[in-house]
Amino acid sequence: MYAPEIHCTYVPELPKLAWLATLDLETLRLEVLHGSAVEIGDGWIVEGVWDDEFAPGEFHRSDHFFGSGIRIDGEEVHFVPSSALVDRLLYAEQDGQLIVSNSLPLLLAGVGARLDPAHDYLQESRTILQGIRDYNREFRVQHPQLRAISQLYHDRLVVTREGSSFRSPPEPPHIESFDHYRELLRGVLRRIHGNYTAPERAHRVSAFTTVSSGYDSPAVSTLVREIGVRECFTSCRSRSLIPAFISRHAAVDDGTPVARALGMRVHALDLDRSHVSEDELYFLAASTVEAELVFHSMAKHIEVESEVAVVFSGYHGDKVWDVATHGRYLSDQIVRGDTSGLNLSEIRLKSGFIHVAVPFVFARHIQDIVAISNAPEMEPWRMHNKYDRPIPRRIVEEVGVPRQTFGMRKKAVTYYYNYPFHPELRKDFFRYVQQRLGWSSAPVYAYDRANRLAYPPLLFLHRTKKRLGLRSRAPHRITFWRDQDFFHDMHVWAVETLRDRLAGVLQRVEPAPATQLLP
Repeated sequence: MYAPEIHCTYVPELPKLAWLATLDLETLRLEVLHGSAVEIGDGWIVEGVWDDEFAPGEFHRSDHFFGSGIRIDGEEVHFVPSSALVDRLLYAEQDGQLIVSNSLPLLLAGVGARLDPAHDYLQESRTILQGIRDYNREFRVQHPQLRAISQLYHDRLVVTREGSSFRSPPEPPHIESFDHYRELLRGVLRRIHGNYTAPERAHRVSAFTTVSSGYDSPAVSTLVREIGVRECFTSCRSRSLIPAFISRHAAVDDGTPVARALGMRVHALDLDRSHVSEDELYFLAASTVEAELVFHSMAKHIEVESEVAVVFSGYHGDKVWDVATHGRYLSDQIVRGDTSGLNLSEIRLKSGFIHVAVPFVFARHIQDIVAISNAPEMEPWRMHNKYDRPIPRRIVEEVGVPRQTFGMRKKAVTYYYNYPFHPELRKDFFRYVQQRLGWSSAPVYAYDRANRLAYPPLLFLHRTKKRLGLRSRAPHRITFWRDQDFFHDMHVWAVETLRDRLAGVLQRVEPAPATQLLP
């Protein structure tokens, strides 16, 4: 009986970090198609970084792995997703083969499936909010044989000739104090730095961080400055619905003062919607939840200027580092409050960056971390308001960053919208809407305008009631035509557009990875 083996084929038309693997479940022969910046080793492929040496390629044993990869270990084949819940793997079993990818459109092209435009994919997008043990892996599709494909977060899919199973990363250590926690984080980041700067890598890795005027990204930037990260991206505005003439601080999310205090070179994110390229498709294809198109210029900069990059971010700091985190969030399941960060999971493959969301490091011990936030030793860094995160505040203030430059008001950079900003994509989307729904562009514009005008006063009323101690339910973003969600339609359209492009690429590759294709 032959040992598992891996055969790799470089496909220039694939996104830089994308891969599609087809595993014969009888012979364990693995065929992998991959983009230009995927690293290839002896019995493994990876687009990722981890807290250990690069050359042995033992990311499948790592406590903290970011990106994705495949590792043959003896008689086992390991498919490894990120340990942070900002990325996932997708897979399907078909005709004695297991087909796996780090990209939704690429997996659909590989198995010959399509999304179902009548299905509400908000379920698939938000299911990970149930935690790493309770989320639903099923992902509905249209296919002659398959009702659904599967999505995989956090745990590793391990395949042998006897079958498949899921394995969790190693259990992290318990955390005893702030100093202990900070030293653990520093140790992980130092090892990750050693990994992405390893001379054995075929592709040089650049490093960036993100900085805002909040808590989480300034803390991350402070930590990664210690490993030599000197460039950051920041947004000069938040997505606040409060106009700047009413409250300048609500509308501004500029992390430049923090970045300057840290001695970093600042790249301002381009918020001009007229500059959005066709890469908008990749931002829309990740999920049906709020887009993170604010990072379009970051993605383009990395694609043009870097072979590969790591981008450090503060996603999930809102739960891990807040003093008020309670209830179901105090679980080793890594229960999130939203899916932010996941929306970068497709564009990062095209532009070529590995997403390192630092608060996920040791996040399974969130009880320990929140207890530290509430400990007496952290009192000098408490704000005693609704936006109180003493751990990141202490990390940042202790290197000399002034208190008033960060962590004063919670902001966000994600948002919903109803039609593409890029002119050619907008035309294509309107054709799709006309064909599927019978709507011309004029009603879509009216829908967008009406709902945008209705939402701010409803939100203002809701917040006023809350301040007065009255019960109030947050308004839905759709006030008129509630049965129609064009943002959801954009997601399906974007996935299908990319899926069709990739299907054309795969048809030119021999052997074809799919056994049955939908037209």
